[in-house]
Amino acid sequence: MLKEIDIDLDYDKIVEEYYKLDIDYMLKGEHNNLKQVALQCRKETALDEQLTESCGSLYFDWIAYEKNPVGPIPIRKTDKDGYPALKEKDFDVTCDIFKNTIFDELIQKLKDKNIQVTRGRFMLMMHKQCLTVHKDPSPRLHIPIYTNENCMMIFGEKVIKLPFGKTYYVDTTIPHTALNASKDPRVHLIFSVEEINI
Repeated sequence: MLKEIDIDLDYDKIVEEYYKLDIDYMLKGEHNNLKQVALQCRKETALDEQLTESCGSLYFDWIAYEKNPVGPIPIRKTDKDGYPALKEKDFDVTCDIFKNTIFDELIQKLKDKNIQVTRGRFMLMMHKQCLTVHKDPSPRLHIPIYTNENCMMIFGEKVIKLPFGKTYYVDTTIPHTALNASKDPRVHLIFSVEEINI
């Protein structure tokens, strides 16, 4: 369910670049209802949609539901078989704003370790927030940008914490939730894992 990945990363420099690029401001802006910013996009994504198209659920339209939380949760665009039209593996190109930065280097370092990642996103979880119990279509790689001891993930009866300064492989294909039981926000850089050899 949880495994630390041994990869040569300077986590302090990652955080420094995060602030230099003003990602914290992008995440916390009033216009950003999902509190996510994409690191990777689809090759054909328009420039003005690169930072948002992969954010949130690729299946459920939570923003539409929160505007009118009655009845079933609206579904985003699906294919003829009812599956999400956009797939996690489609988001495999570094967004223009992050090209030639430490984040582009990070993706290459992961590839060099035979870890194929897609749909990278910076995800903000505000204080006193908890996600619904859910399963993801693929495992996740978590790199905490800033966090604290009162942030955790829960898998059934098992509670796990992801301290700063490490990279974590998490099998989120099993039911889980994440919560921030602190007074401060937390941010993780999260990737979908398409292939891994650890």
